Amino acid sequence: MGEFIRGGGFRDTYECATDTTKMLKFDRYEEGTRKVKTRGKLKDLFRKVRARFGYKKQRLRGNEDELQGWQHIRDVGLAQHKSFAQVYGMVETDRGPALLTEKIVNFWHPEIKSVRQYIGRYGRVQDEQLVQALIEYFKVLRTHHVSCFADRPENMGIVLDENGKIYIKCFDVKQYLNHQLLPLHKIEYFSKKRIVRRLDRHLDMLSGENAGDGNKI
Repeated sequence: MGEFIRGGGFRDTYECATDTTKMLKFDRYEEGTRKVKTRGKLKDLFRKVRARFGYKKQRLRGNEDELQGWQHIRDVGLAQHKSFAQVYGMVETDRGPALLTEKIVNFWHPEIKSVRQYIGRYGRVQDEQLVQALIEYFKVLRTHHVSCFADRPENMGIVLDENGKIYIKCFDVKQYLNHQLLPLHKIEYFSKKRIVRRLDRHLDMLSGENAGDGNKI
């Protein structure tokens, strides 16, 4: 196991010692021991009602969720797309099981690696290249009806291609849970409409200003 890269809410990430182009993601919690975050009285009540209908209460392991999300990326035909870091599968290490993934090395800025970090520093997206990169990225998500954590700013890496052009590369594709009491998400038409609405909402939340030839981001 190589050097520590970062720690998320429920996983720790290390460089792979035998291949520095890859990373190892370790779950911090065993199945059933992960704490449930409170979302407020009303949302917590809604969660209990959902549980009565057999809905999953919480995520148990981040790596399992990401493997399912990667299968979704494969199913929609984006496994080889440059905007998604590769997920290679589970491996055994001296520390236990880990998820082996691609390590992104071509970040735009050494201290601003994600869109979330960019917003934290500048308040909103202002760089014209980044604006265009986000528009192009969300077009890909929208066209293929991608339903996973790829639309979260903290998971959008700001990277450079071989020509120095900015593009977005996702490094966490855990899937969203379906929180509907009525299982309308199982009907393809309603599922796609819901995905598009969420993507449009998330793109709109990144900025309240119009930019990029009239596209709102």
